[in-house]
Amino acid sequence: MKKNLAKFLAFAVVVFILASCNVTVNENDEKGKVPEKYKDFFQYPDGRKDPKGLLQINNTANSEVLLFTSDVSGANYIGTVASLNSIKVKLPEQKFYTIVAVDKKLWEERGEQADRFSDLTYYSNTQPFSMSVRPSGMYGGGKWYINNNTNYWISFKKADQSGETFAVAAPNAKRVLIPVQLNTTYDYVPHFYRELKYQGQVIALAESDVISQADTVIVRETTPGQTFTTDIGNTNIPSSKIKPTVFFTNSSDKTVRAYSGNVQLGNGATPGGDDFALMAGDNFLFTGLTAGTKVNSINFASIAWSSRVYVSQDTTMENNKVYKITLNGRGGNPAADYSTTVSDEDAEEFFAN
Repeated sequence: MKKNLAKFLAFAVVVFILASCNVTVNENDEKGKVPEKYKDFFQYPDGRKDPKGLLQINNTANSEVLLFTSDVSGANYIGTVASLNSIKVKLPEQKFYTIVAVDKKLWEERGEQADRFSDLTYYSNTQPFSMSVRPSGMYGGGKWYINNNTNYWISFKKADQSGETFAVAAPNAKRVLIPVQLNTTYDYVPHFYRELKYQGQVIALAESDVISQADTVIVRETTPGQTFTTDIGNTNIPSSKIKPTVFFTNSSDKTVRAYSGNVQLGNGATPGGDDFALMAGDNFLFTGLTAGTKVNSINFASIAWSSRVYVSQDTTMENNKVYKITLNGRGGNPAADYSTTVSDEDAEEFFAN
């Protein structure tokens, strides 16, 4: 009797162990399976998430969001970020991108009608950048299609000058879909951005507005197909409207930050950590300046210096000009050891190179 009981207990233990292993394998298989809704998403769930990626995307919403470049499609998926959290991503090219964020839960429930957010950012292979996303406001049963028939990026800004962006369309992008609420008006002013290239690479955006292309989006329940279409074409931003830019060369022995007055300069996107430092030997193009600004308002700071080094030349900036500024010097005394040189060039000629 005891032998039979012992055999039974031993058999039971073996069965239990095998069953446990089987459950574990099944659970792992199920855990690793990509849900049907995400089967076409690029490397879901990680996408292009990379702890060494130089673009940080901050989610300021109280909900999980899906992230894409250009539009909401599986091939453009770059990652998922938890509420009030952030991720770093590595993108394929050094250039400007439209980043689209969609509320994950609402996308699963409503598809293309889910809350979304879109804005411009820049991806660099050397310099960190960051942006914040918050899907809200742009959702609903109406469909706003944008056809950008120009060579410019276009940001559709809310007309009240609040800075809110309704949508972004890349150069020559067609049928960009933005969901909108029915029977609701969206007054927008298009902001046109010209890509600026140096040695074949897009490195900055110069901004211009075309108020004559402003309009109001409205989709009523009775609108056929419940759609509104915006066609932007035949737009040529005169060179005289391209704001002045600075091409900076750091030929000093220090890593420096560049300022106009006390405002740190950038290239049209938000630098990572709200900082933009250029080491010795770096070149970069700074935008965000306005005609009438004095070149000698531009200055450089290093943690090794007790004061800043200001551009010494007294020149008034003009539209359609690139001001080539070089910082020279070695030593450590900002007043005695460092100097600047300035020359200018027509933007058309500079960016044709």
